[in-house]
Amino acid sequence: MSLSAEKQQALKPRMIRIVLIVVFALVIYSARKNQPTPPERNSKENVPAQKQRITSDFEKKTGPKASPVLKSGTAGEKQAVASKTTDSLLLQEDNLTTDSKSKSTEPELSGKNSKQTPAKSSRPPPARKSKGSQPQQPELGQLRDLGGKVWESAAGLKYGPGSQEKHRLLHVMKHAEDEPDRPGKHGVFAGDGVRKNVLALIDEAYLKALAGGKNVDKKKEGTRVVYTVNMGRPVGYVGGRVGNQQGRPPAYKVRLVLEGTEVITAFPL
Repeated sequence: MSLSAEKQQALKPRMIRIVLIVVFALVIYSARKNQPTPPERNSKENVPAQKQRITSDFEKKTGPKASPVLKSGTAGEKQAVASKTTDSLLLQEDNLTTDSKSKSTEPELSGKNSKQTPAKSSRPPPARKSKGSQPQQPELGQLRDLGGKVWESAAGLKYGPGSQEKHRLLHVMKHAEDEPDRPGKHGVFAGDGVRKNVLALIDEAYLKALAGGKNVDKKKEGTRVVYTVNMGRPVGYVGGRVGNQQGRPPAYKVRLVLEGTEVITAFPL
């Protein structure tokens, strides 16, 4: 026997083993490929067969004591309960594939009490009202109608009918503009003749008068109270004939003549 013949004879067992391994692998691959998946098995089986198979599986897992409802009642009730149980199990098995897909796409929450992060927004958060917060006070210089031609300022002063001008507001506003030909002195409020600005200065002077202090001089004249309040800054000027002769010197004080909270007159000096 030649050397080549001996080599061929030695290789035959190896080739046979390789061929057997390949054939065995092909058989396994073909068997796995042809094996139906759980969804395909459910689709090929009819509904009664599926119910029977699931019922038997349920009894094997839970045992005869698993459902006390099935022990009591008529046969029809038992059959109805068993049918409902089987139907629910069947639906659960049919939805296994869809549930697994939905779980992979849905976001996971950290817990039942986890708070979702709100979307970003440029809108500021709503302001919280504290329990002890007081309602916002009106701005100085504003008036509210009390009826009967009486008006009340933000500081609590009342302006009603009276004086030569027939109303205290009209009398006070006489001091919003200068009267150069008027004899003596005539105090003129700063504020460019705007009523709100003039009444705001009077309100401010009244609040300072109520607070008291070295800048407040208080005198009583019968039923009236006269306040002279040093405002610490120019709040107008001195006009009239005397004031114009003096070059309209600045006025730092406000004089208030009141009856209670009713304004009789008010002017700078």
